[in-house]
Order: sequence, then structure tokens, then C-alpha cells
Amino acid sequence: MFGLSLEEVAFSMQGKLYGENCNYEPSGASIDTRSVKKGELFFALKGEKADGHKYLKKAKDNGAIAAVVSYIPSDYVASNFTLIIVKDTVEALQQLAAVQRTLFEGIVIAVTGSTGKTTTKDMMASILREKGNVLQTKDNFNNELGMPLTILALKKEHQFIVTEMGMRGLGEIDFLCKIAQPNYGVITNIGHTHQEFLGSQEKIAQAKSEMISHISAKGGLALNIKDNNILNPWISENCPPVLWFGLTAGADLTATEVCLSDENRISFSIMFRGQKVAEINLPVPGRHNVLNALAAVAIARQVGLTWQEIKTGLEKVKLTSMRLEFTMISDKNVQVINDAYNANPDSTISALEVLSAAAKGGRAIGVLGDMYELGEYSKKGHLLVGRQAKSEDLAYLITVGKLGAIIAKGAFEAGMDSDKIKICKNNKKALDCLLEIIEPRDVILVKGSRGVKMEEIVVGLSSAEM
Repeated sequence: MFGLSLEEVAFSMQGKLYGENCNYEPSGASIDTRSVKKGELFFALKGEKADGHKYLKKAKDNGAIAAVVSYIPSDYVASNFTLIIVKDTVEALQQLAAVQRTLFEGIVIAVTGSTGKTTTKDMMASILREKGNVLQTKDNFNNELGMPLTILALKKEHQFIVTEMGMRGLGEIDFLCKIAQPNYGVITNIGHTHQEFLGSQEKIAQAKSEMISHISAKGGLALNIKDNNILNPWISENCPPVLWFGLTAGADLTATEVCLSDENRISFSIMFRGQKVAEINLPVPGRHNVLNALAAVAIARQVGLTWQEIKTGLEKVKLTSMRLEFTMISDKNVQVINDAYNANPDSTISALEVLSAAAKGGRAIGVLGDMYELGEYSKKGHLLVGRQAKSEDLAYLITVGKLGAIIAKGAFEAGMDSDKIKICKNNKKALDCLLEIIEPRDVILVKGSRGVKMEEIVVGLSSAEM
């Protein structure tokens, strides 16, 4: 945070200020006393399992400059800790973020889409750092709490904000955009994720396209060419300039000479309106990451970066953890591809291709879990992944969960030997099964939806004794 004293903070949230130090400027905001930093403003949120109002002393002891509360607890002992009393602490957090945004004179870029948001955000931030200081969404802080916290992490030296926007229903992207006021926007793709809540891809497209009306004519959009038809109803003559990216005809930005190397990298050439403009050696694997890179490049060009700056930035990118993260477990001499952050059919198929390429000379083992929020596409999507597992000639396929069992069914129906398929109810069973079959030089892919928490398998594999 910058430019706002506690008195101005209270005014922006229609709150009442109690205490001293009214002219102090908070350095940021936090909703967790375990991670609050010195000088930050603590927001006491009240949830189903915890109430931040019970931890005001801890917030102060850990360095918070003041706390935003909706009530003063009966057992609170008055001290030299400033309080701002508001009607609703969540709304106050969002109001303050909106005010902070108005003080920022740099460029705000919003990233949404069914898949690839976080990776595209990471790539875009890496490119933009060639031009200036970048604030980007931490991990997946992409909802009604995380995005305001991102904006409140602003410093005067920042020139760009790259903010990820997630959603589960209509109106959510519109709400986040009202706070962030993006200058540029990316819709990575319109897939089947969230179909469980919205019912159809058309509704998903409508929800994601809420961003479009918030981008001014001086800004720009990056859209996936494969979604042209489904996005068309939401694109008007008054839309900001659009750069279409993709791997099919009609895209402004596309890629050729795509090659997945043995070093867990992918190389390709960027084509801009028919002309080769850059050769990229991306330090992350996966063909799907070519599309994520093109989305980031489209915005970087609209912002004004050169092709050389784009190339340099992309080739420095470091992805958020648990995204095709290669780890060698030396005591077992096996390599793990930790892609447990999230999963959908498209990204899982791409991850299986990475596994197959990485396992040359060794055995490929896929540990795949439930993929959530697919709605009516759920069965078809899981079966499709199973068929891909068979086509990649895995040594073993281990599935986790009820939906994971459908992946196993798809592999079996495609002709995979039943002895190579292991169906497990949970992560513990999957880990036990994995420990029974692994051999030196195996390469193991672990991937599933966030709710399955399949990183537990990776942790267990690293710590287990053989």
C-alpha cells in the first residue's frame, strides 16, 4: 500500500477510527496473523471455522499497524493498537483495494480463462519485468479476497500489475474488474471447467467475457482463436483492439517448429501475422504452455515491448510451484513431475505427453486423480484422459478417487492391460501402491484437481523409506 494514512483508510471504508497513529501509512494488508508483516493492516474476517477478531493481540504482536474490525470483542483489552470499525470487513477490504487502485498510474492486466491462468500470469510477469517492476497475483489469490489483497500489496515502484481472476458464476469477473479497473485483459480459453456451476460452455464464455466491457479503447485484449465463435456474441464494435492467439488459422500470433526437448523444455518460433519474429526456448515443458506463452506475448506486444524483450522475459520464466515441477528423489533414483496444483482434461493430456517424453529410457507412471467442476462433461473428460494414458504406453496408471476410477475405465476400454491399472480410493492408498511398484529411473506424474491434494503423494514419496 502507499499514499493512504490510517485516517484516509478509515474514510475510504466509511469506518470509525479508534486509537492513535492516525497519520501512519500501512505498508500492506493481511487477513492471516500467521503471515502478517510489520506495518501491515490486519483485516479481521469472520468465517465458518475461524474469527479473526479473536486474534487482534496476535496481529499486533506480529507487527500489524492497525486492525479493521466489525466489532470489538468483549474480552479485548484496550492497548495502543489502532482499530477501524466497519460494517463488514470483507467489503471494507474490497473498498480499500478499489481506492488504492485509483492511486496507481501504471498498467493493470487481468488474466482469466478456464485453464492456464496462473501460468499465463507467471509468463506475462516475467516478460514485463524486462520493462519495469511488476506486482503479480501470489499463487492463486484470484477471488474476492485474494485479488484485493494483491492490489493492496502495491508499492510506489511498481509499474505493472498482473492480476489473475477466477470465477464460479456470473457476475464475479464483473465484480473483480470494478475493483481492478484493468487496462488490458486475457481470456486464455473457454473450456469445461466450472460447467458444473454454469451449465454450458456458452455460460462460461458469458461469465469470462464480463471482463471485455471493462477494457478501454486505449487498452487491448488477447483472446484464443479457437474460442472465436463462442466469444463472438460478447465482442462489439466498441471493443478495444484484439490480438488473437492460437495454433490454428486466423490467429495474429501463432507458433511453429514446436519441439519438446529431453531437458524438460519446449522450443518454438513465434509467428506474428505470417512473419517469424522470435525463436523461444521456454524453460518449462508441455505443448499447452505454448498457448499460455502466446497469450502473454499478445499482451506484451500491445503494451509495447520489443520482440527481444519478450524473448528474454519468456526464457527467464519460473512457474508457480506444483505446475509440471520436476523433482529428483535421489534416494530412490526416481523423478517426480509434480503437477498437482489443478487438473482438467486438456492439461492432463498435455501432462501425460510430458511424462512420456521425460521417461525415455525409463518407465512412465501416471498417478491421476479426480478432475472437478466439469459438469456434464465429467464422464467424457475422464474417459478421454484414460484413453490418452493408454496411448502414451504407461508402465502403470494409478488413479485416485471415484472420478479417477473413470480414467482407469477409459484406459482399460482403450486396451491397457488391467495389470497395469491400479484404482485407489485416496492418496494414502495410491502412495502405498506406488511404493510397491517403483523402480530406479522411473518417472512419475502426479496430477489431480486442487481439492484432491495430490501433493500429499509427492511429500509421502519423498519421505518414505524403501
